Amino acid sequence: MNQITRILCQKYTDLTDDEISYLEEYNKTLQALANAAQADVFIDCRSCTGKSAIVVGEAKPQTVASSYSKPLLGMPMNWLDEPAMERSFRLGVPTIGRKAVSVPENGRVVQTVEPIFFEGRLIAVLIYEKKASLAPEVISSVPDGDRSFQAGDSQWLAQVIDEAVLLVDTGNMVCACNSAARELYRRLGYVSDILGMSAANILLDVEGAEADGGWREIATGDCVLRYRQVELERDNIRYALVIQDITELRRQEKEARLQAMAVRELRHRMKNSIQLLASLLRYQEENAALPEVQSVLRDTAGRILSLNITLEEALAQNAQDELSLRGVLERVRTNILQNSLGPARPVTIRVCGDDLRVSAEAASAISLVVNELVQNAVKHAFPAGRAGVILIELIKTPLFSRISVRDNGVGMDPDRAEGDTLGLGLVRTMVREKLNGELTIQSDKGGTTVVFDFIA
Repeated sequence: MNQITRILCQKYTDLTDDEISYLEEYNKTLQALANAAQADVFIDCRSCTGKSAIVVGEAKPQTVASSYSKPLLGMPMNWLDEPAMERSFRLGVPTIGRKAVSVPENGRVVQTVEPIFFEGRLIAVLIYEKKASLAPEVISSVPDGDRSFQAGDSQWLAQVIDEAVLLVDTGNMVCACNSAARELYRRLGYVSDILGMSAANILLDVEGAEADGGWREIATGDCVLRYRQVELERDNIRYALVIQDITELRRQEKEARLQAMAVRELRHRMKNSIQLLASLLRYQEENAALPEVQSVLRDTAGRILSLNITLEEALAQNAQDELSLRGVLERVRTNILQNSLGPARPVTIRVCGDDLRVSAEAASAISLVVNELVQNAVKHAFPAGRAGVILIELIKTPLFSRISVRDNGVGMDPDRAEGDTLGLGLVRTMVREKLNGELTIQSDKGGTTVVFDFIA
């Protein structure tokens, strides 16, 4: 078997020749250890990737039936299937009596794991395995009267809180625990009662021995735990270990991150598709023979691009729920300057005022309304190449917010202001239906001001 051990170590691990030779010497004792413990015995090494372990040595007991019908030599092992092995590799300490999944039988076994060191470096672990149905329960050494927090004293509170709570005495033994702690360690694979167990066998991290009261987080098996160690030093108690199971919280956070990535990718694809559609409309505009058709195509392309602004802003801000409205209005301005105003048009567009964050839905409606109002001003307020200024102002108040689009052009025909042309009809509908606001128009020879309010 030594030859196979060397080949496996050279192929799958980063062990040196001296370290491999040390394991080969260990192999000579495996059969005796298996017979004495009446258990399957393995040597596992960490793989080069660090993502799994590989069996480089094994022995089946000759005195009792093995848990395995086939050899496991050379088989990779998943950390999630063997939490005792993962703990001993991670902490460099023994782990006694934790359940694991036996591969390939997919049954349940109980493992005791000892780290193997060579010249101070952890190079492998020695694993004893028995079927879970045959593993003896270790009886707690703590007297019955001291087995848990008592309801008659002030520590009864530990029984009704969600956190797992354990007390460790000056002999480094678990002297008290609540029901949440028992349940947690059962889920972690411990087959024996943790009460009376050595604290070295239940510690979650080597840093736990240096308690500072701060919270730490550790992933063990398929659980994610948050814990802290609090020094007590009274009534023969050294410290308390408080543990929170945050596995579900971290799972939800991971799922939210994946959903956010999916939404971002969807927005990116939608943005590209909308830009392609707008480009096709621009192409048709350039090739249209009638000015009226050109105007309709130009307006339609502008409206489509204004809807695309929200997607672009969401991607730029890496936001999912709320966007900077000032940023959206700046993009509306840039879009109109690039697509609707040629260099011969001496019209300036400015954005000023406050900033606030709004939902993506509200941002889409506002960008469409502002785009329509500015486009109207560009087309009608400054005839015959007249110079002018269009000011987009955002005002935030405690009750609602207001946007005004003001120009210093020739003013608007009152009949047209009260009419229901496509542009103004769309604006009124969006303000009323999407923003739950009101729109007012004031116009004279000094220019036009359109104001609409909304609740952010």
